[in-house]
Amino acid sequence: MSTRQRHKAVSLFICMTVLVGCATFMRYGKLEKSARDHYAAGRYDSAVLDCAQSLKLNPNYEKAQRLIQDLFRAAISAHEKEIEKLGPSLAKFKWDDIVRHYESLIRLNEIIASLPTLIDKKTKQVIRFEVKEYAAELAQAKTNAAEAHYQEGLRLSKGQGRDIQKQAAKEFRAAECFYPGYKNAAEMYEKCRRAGIKRMAIFPFEDKSGKQGQYGALSEMITDDIISNVMGNPAATEFLEIVSRTELETVLQEQKLALTGLIDEKTATNIGRILGVHEIMTGQITQIVYAPPAISSRREEQKGTISVEVSKGKYENREVYATVTFNKEVTKAIIYGAYKIIDVETAKLSISRAFSGEAEFACEWATYSGDERALNDDAKKLVRKFREPPPVEGEMVNRAAKSLSTSFANTLIEYAR
Repeated sequence: MSTRQRHKAVSLFICMTVLVGCATFMRYGKLEKSARDHYAAGRYDSAVLDCAQSLKLNPNYEKAQRLIQDLFRAAISAHEKEIEKLGPSLAKFKWDDIVRHYESLIRLNEIIASLPTLIDKKTKQVIRFEVKEYAAELAQAKTNAAEAHYQEGLRLSKGQGRDIQKQAAKEFRAAECFYPGYKNAAEMYEKCRRAGIKRMAIFPFEDKSGKQGQYGALSEMITDDIISNVMGNPAATEFLEIVSRTELETVLQEQKLALTGLIDEKTATNIGRILGVHEIMTGQITQIVYAPPAISSRREEQKGTISVEVSKGKYENREVYATVTFNKEVTKAIIYGAYKIIDVETAKLSISRAFSGEAEFACEWATYSGDERALNDDAKKLVRKFREPPPVEGEMVNRAAKSLSTSFANTLIEYAR
């Protein structure tokens, strides 16, 4: 290797080292700045976390060393004061908050324990933190929280009605969350959960769009997807039971009623009693809108600069040009409708709402004429893309139906909770 080459290699190494050092400084310096911002806003836990991350990148960073000592004391003090304040409170579930504060205190200790050894630059001594143990206090707080929810569950379990039993089950479940195996909370939870379950029958939606059969058994598909999504979600089935399609069809055939169609309040009461359900859901598809694929285009002149060798070792800049045509193809389908939930016992509407589901397909690509070197990065990406054929009408409507089913199921899941 020649002397010139060695000098170039050393220079390159120095440049790379400086760049890496600058990048690292930007990271730990930015984290320290973020910690200060959190500190100023009173977000002490977040401040400790960011400052700790800064010190893990550079344990010798003095600003972060000084800051984390103040932050840790402030964070610990803030949680301990909140616990002290909650102590004499008569709030029913104060122990939930006390548990949260003790858990935060333990997390703060874990963050400090994860730090590398910090050496004070001036004293050359190891920086130490006053770390307290909170495990025993947390365990007692969880026991107290479990007892509070357990007692509330017992109180509610003596009440009447599904909704009260459902709430009682939630209290016993909360007791179990704080203290697994607490007393007979699991047994009481299951007892109250069964008493709080709501049985529902979902009728296939009636297609009033004027396009019956054009897209297959669309209403049945939507209904089946809704049921599938709901039944596949444990949070929904905890307090909701949906009767099967087979059971529903059998009863309707016996009563010589159509599977689809509007069910009035009086009919709902009769069907509900036979099925043994508490609520019936019916719905309508009122409109199906399909927008065929449409292409929009725009042209744009682009300019670039290239270096051209005009003679040996001599270069000059020259401009190059290109005309780019940006294309976008869009198609869309929307399904509109409405649903209602009828209370079987009272034969009255519980809920009546509109709904919609939509699907959109969009494809972008570009073509050009002229010099490719004039294209900017966005144009180059689109030029390399191929035009993707849009889905056919039936597929777009099915996608809209899937979107509707998912959205509708999520609404029903929230209702069940």
